[in-house]
Amino acid sequence: MSSVEFISKNLSWLPKGVSRVIEKNMQKIPAVKKLVAQEQAGITDGMEHSFKPYHDKFERHSALPATGIDRTKILADIEEMHQLESARWKDGYVSGGIYHGDQGHIDFLNRVYALQSQSNPIHSDLFPSSTKFDAEIVSMTANMLGKGKTSESANVCGTVTSGGTESILCAMKTYRDQAREERGITAPEMLLPVTAHVAFEKAALYFGIKIVHIPMADDFRADVKAAERAITRNTIVIVGSAPNFPHGIIDPIKELSDLALKHGLGFHTDCCLGGFVLPFAEKLGYPVPPFDFRLPGVTSISADTHKYGYAAKGTSVVLYRNEALRHYQYYTATEWPGGLYMSPSLTGSRPGALSAACWAAMLSMGEEGYMRATKAILETAAIIRKGVETIPELKVIGNPLWIIAFRSDSLNVYEVLDRMTKKHWNLNGLHKPACVHFALTLRQTQPGVAERFINDLCESVEEVKKNPGSTDGNAPVYGLAANLPFRGMVTDILKKTLDVFYRV
Repeated sequence: MSSVEFISKNLSWLPKGVSRVIEKNMQKIPAVKKLVAQEQAGITDGMEHSFKPYHDKFERHSALPATGIDRTKILADIEEMHQLESARWKDGYVSGGIYHGDQGHIDFLNRVYALQSQSNPIHSDLFPSSTKFDAEIVSMTANMLGKGKTSESANVCGTVTSGGTESILCAMKTYRDQAREERGITAPEMLLPVTAHVAFEKAALYFGIKIVHIPMADDFRADVKAAERAITRNTIVIVGSAPNFPHGIIDPIKELSDLALKHGLGFHTDCCLGGFVLPFAEKLGYPVPPFDFRLPGVTSISADTHKYGYAAKGTSVVLYRNEALRHYQYYTATEWPGGLYMSPSLTGSRPGALSAACWAAMLSMGEEGYMRATKAILETAAIIRKGVETIPELKVIGNPLWIIAFRSDSLNVYEVLDRMTKKHWNLNGLHKPACVHFALTLRQTQPGVAERFINDLCESVEEVKKNPGSTDGNAPVYGLAANLPFRGMVTDILKKTLDVFYRV
């Protein structure tokens, strides 16, 4: 048994506060420090092959070549990498990641990108097309998410960002600055469901906002009563997900946003995953609870155009109920020797080509296209969910629509995940509770993919039942990360893992 496994097994019963004190002091002991470092190195070194499979296949470059490499050679290498990497997602083996994937759609977006590859929205005088693209992306998304449906939602506005994380960062920075300016709050707090996206945790770290976690209720949705008890004079915003990433479940957005409205707080609906699915699912007759600006308490929404909006990777939208709130997101400088400066989001220079590709994707899909895509995804998800529910050892978490999470009370679900990985599937392992999820996209709506998944899952469960503990994949790592009481050690492992990414 490794030292880290020993610590996990024998000290997991300790309260968090006690375990943190013990961990802090243990790390000061040279022998323990050396032992833990060896364990961390063993884990990260073992991951290097999966992160760096090209080490021995392609020439490595740690410094600039003395002379430029021929472009045909560079293109040939990139083409070979593309061929190696694309097979799994093209055939529907990948959870999320690639949301459209049709070659005609990809070629269309690539053509748009090529035409706009030199544009930069920060130079709007040179590239006025970028302001057209961004304004229309925001307007189309806002109208899709409730703008003008009530008298209070007539002035919904927003900005384009580089992805869901930036949309969330911008929104949380906005609420922090608004609370400081209008309420004099200098120690801001956000109420955050434990299932909310980790980008909110990043925003709290970056902007000095205290997180007050809202636990899950029995149905795996955010607990509204716990949220109300957690409100203090320093609370600036409440967050809800539609749906959340781990389990694909929609939080009680109406109840949470009503709570925010009652207390004069901001409310953010994280719709990064659902923004381009839920409006069309609702029109198709699926049971979609209210989540957008039709609710008077919702003051901002994040929605990813580069997911189910089928744009190229690198765009998202953050929306606000009015311009006054959006102004807290903006950055302006009036005294810089370089001149007057203004920036709508966290970035300065941005690739205008991504906005162009996003705009083109939304126009080419149209409402009918999104309706058709949503229908196909939800119908496929229903088949997969039903298939998972026929396996006695597995349990679907909550009542999801298209992100199917399952756990097990009798098997190590991470071993099932490893078995599925050996069958070429790329699924997401999660913890608290230990489970696996499959985010359905258009790639899984291809004929036979759903049936192949269920067959492989049934086989994987049977293999684990016959040979439990026989995996040589990531199951031990997942289990260790989920159960190790010393979270600082897990943090160090994650940081060491990121270090592996940058090894040449």
